[in-house]
Amino acid sequence: MGAPQAGRRELFSRLLRQAERAHRQSRFEEAARLYQQAARYAGADPVRRLQAYLGAGHALRLVGRFRMALRYYERVRELVLGSDQEGFLVDASVGSAMALRALGELEEARRRFESALRHYQAQGDLEGQAYVLWSLGGTLRLIGDFEAALRILQKALRLYEHLREPEAEAYVRCALGGLSRMRGQYEASLAYYEEAERLMRRSRDVFGQAYAACGIANAHRMLGNWSEASRFFDRAQSLYRRIGDRVSYAYTLWGEGTLQKVRGEHAQARDRFRQAAVLFRATEDDRGLAYVYLGLAELILLEGRSVNQARRYVQAAMRRTERHGYRFERLHADVLALWLEGGPHPEAWQALCAAYRACGSRWMEQIRPELPLNIP
Repeated sequence: MGAPQAGRRELFSRLLRQAERAHRQSRFEEAARLYQQAARYAGADPVRRLQAYLGAGHALRLVGRFRMALRYYERVRELVLGSDQEGFLVDASVGSAMALRALGELEEARRRFESALRHYQAQGDLEGQAYVLWSLGGTLRLIGDFEAALRILQKALRLYEHLREPEAEAYVRCALGGLSRMRGQYEASLAYYEEAERLMRRSRDVFGQAYAACGIANAHRMLGNWSEASRFFDRAQSLYRRIGDRVSYAYTLWGEGTLQKVRGEHAQARDRFRQAAVLFRATEDDRGLAYVYLGLAELILLEGRSVNQARRYVQAAMRRTERHGYRFERLHADVLALWLEGGPHPEAWQALCAAYRACGSRWMEQIRPELPLNIP
């Protein structure tokens, strides 16, 4: 017979409250399960179903189940069509753009973010604009247009400062920290991440604290502060393990592996890269896999082992960066390809420096043409 209608409504409300609380506390696996359970008790009420579907999509995306998240966002779209719940549709479109970005569908993600931005601008919704600008800036960073990404992220930061939303401001500062690192501005990167961590601690956002800690670790890594980098990688990994994160945790493994590679700890670096590869494959993260393959190729070259195996890794990285348009990561593969040809020639090195500069990065101009590479 099933529960009476009133009982189903009460059960739905309880499950939804539990899901939202788990989500706020960064317990995303639990939140996804509770949202999915709530959806089964939503009945015919379209708003309850939309709340459950949208929440499930967001939580699933945050644990790296991007294709399943897209299915829930599509359910939202199908339910909204022909109704007056346009706000849910825009939220689902932004969520789907985030999932597509993670899967490497950068141009489609960009299109959806820009469409959502126009909607929020027409509505005069400053909070919506700030969130989409943050998301769009991150997408432009992945496409390799660092100058445009910087302008967009700075605009998002100004909006959040105006709105006095310190937790959201912290996430934008993290994005600016990552962008600054790629641009070769490591002190600025560290400052952005340290301020973000301060704001995250105040809000008790565990995921945000892990995100900031990983960024601080990478900034210290680029500055040559090995012990501080190691300490913050340990902190980030501990926090990510606590909340069951698979997506960002994989990047901490890659970052720590790169630190160990630069320090000459090849066995430890190889172990970290391989652990990261397992997670990147599980979440279909080709960008992460490209980073891992390049790290493994460099270890082979450093150890004087099979150049053919190193070449296979570099070629695998190139295929993934070309497939999705990861311009900056493709340049990393081009750098390693120089060593496969016997070492960097001055003309080729200068050409690559110019290509990085066109992205908005001075990283390559700040390093010597030798292995190991401290990839930003």
